[in-house]
Amino acid sequence: MSSLAAEAQKLNVEVNYISSDAATTKPLIFYNPAVKLTWKDFKGAPVASSDAAAITNAGIGFKMAFQSEGNIATLKISVNCNFSIADSWVKDDRRTAYILNHEQHHFDIAYIHALQFIRNLKNASYTMKDYSKVIEKIYYQTHLELLTMQNAYDSETKNSQVASEQELWNKKIDGQLEALTKKLP
Repeated sequence: MSSLAAEAQKLNVEVNYISSDAATTKPLIFYNPAVKLTWKDFKGAPVASSDAAAITNAGIGFKMAFQSEGNIATLKISVNCNFSIADSWVKDDRRTAYILNHEQHHFDIAYIHALQFIRNLKNASYTMKDYSKVIEKIYYQTHLELLTMQNAYDSETKNSQVASEQELWNKKIDGQLEALTKKLP
């Protein structure tokens, strides 16, 4: 197809959340609101020199695929929120329900941003010429917001050590999850 024909082709974009991916090569848990993390999910080697009791490695990812029929191209974007089993760890003497709740909320924050990423992708305007740059910009902005919230969460709770701040964050995160999941189709 010539570049002029490609630019003239109509572009539809479909965005969906996926909760599993058979093609993944890493041991991951995909976020499911009905399933909470357990300490058995933290298989990474603890860093003895770290002050942290546990580390949750959670983030968002996406895949794109094109389908074309006639003069219409459909870009399918599959978004996920994942927890890396091998890169998440807990020190043996710190396996408490309180600390697990703190770590679960790190995963919840990643899911909040996966849902925001989906919303922003669905609200964007695309052309065949710029779709890649549009998606990259939205992903970069969402990732920056995700890191900012994760850092604020740990900073304000002092990594869960300030119980009153932890309780405030619990309510904030739970409230955002509830509000966002009500908007899901």
